[in-house]
Amino acid sequence: MMNQSHLLRFQQLRLLLTMISLIILSATSFSADFDANMKTKVASSVAKTERREEERARVARETCSRCLRPPALCICQALPNKPIRTSTHVLILQHPRERRRKSLSTTPLVDLVLEKCTVKVGYNFMPDQLDLVQECFAEGRKPLLLFPGDDSITLDQEDDSNQADDITLSQLQQEHHLLILIDGTWAEAKRMLLQSPELVDNCIKVQFQSESDSIYDSLRNEPEKHCLSTLECCARALSHLESSEDCAEEANEYLLGSMQCMVDKRIELTSKNPEPRFSRPGTKIYERNKRRFEIKKELFDK
Repeated sequence: MMNQSHLLRFQQLRLLLTMISLIILSATSFSADFDANMKTKVASSVAKTERREEERARVARETCSRCLRPPALCICQALPNKPIRTSTHVLILQHPRERRRKSLSTTPLVDLVLEKCTVKVGYNFMPDQLDLVQECFAEGRKPLLLFPGDDSITLDQEDDSNQADDITLSQLQQEHHLLILIDGTWAEAKRMLLQSPELVDNCIKVQFQSESDSIYDSLRNEPEKHCLSTLECCARALSHLESSEDCAEEANEYLLGSMQCMVDKRIELTSKNPEPRFSRPGTKIYERNKRRFEIKKELFDK
């Protein structure tokens, strides 16, 4: 809502622009020969001033200082008192579009639960751009890249036979790792890896084969039955790579618990407020044009 000072300022500016428009009209003896483009410009200017005043007067939503979510969607109750330290360091390579999908993104939750979690945003990545990858190389190790493929090692396969590159799950469980996750839609993830060939070639690819239900299923439909969120992939990978570690089990519980809390809060809020807070881009453009035409009619069709 606008406060009184903003409302007064808005009314004064609108009155001033209206007076200027009328002066221009009278000075040029307007009739049918008045430049239609000029009318549109004047109306657009008034409409733009209205929007800016509304934006300045709009009060920002209160957010939690820890999870950075509105009070109704706060998930701090499902987070550990302090981030959990696992042996595996998680590196999330996030597509820029995914970063903008804040309301349902699970990457922020991973960062809140795990102490050893790093997020990098971009469309493509080179190994020399990632300090954690360089450190891994310096120690004589290769990072693990979670992505399905014929040459990927299956983490949820009990039998060590038929594993790629003669590397078995048992061997992976005996080492500390850098685990790389790709955060984006399937199309975005595939494109990111295609544009990062050097990074892919220097990683050990791992995957899951068994299907698993996603917590997201109650909120939205995943493209395939085996599709999981970035957080669920992280939790599942840690449970296999650090199957004998208590910290990994604790991390798994908090990761899945925080995501379940996020989804439950979203469903509860949606049931109470079915109307979306933000309109679709096409609707916004329509409303802007509609207001501009209304102002144009008020000023010139008299």
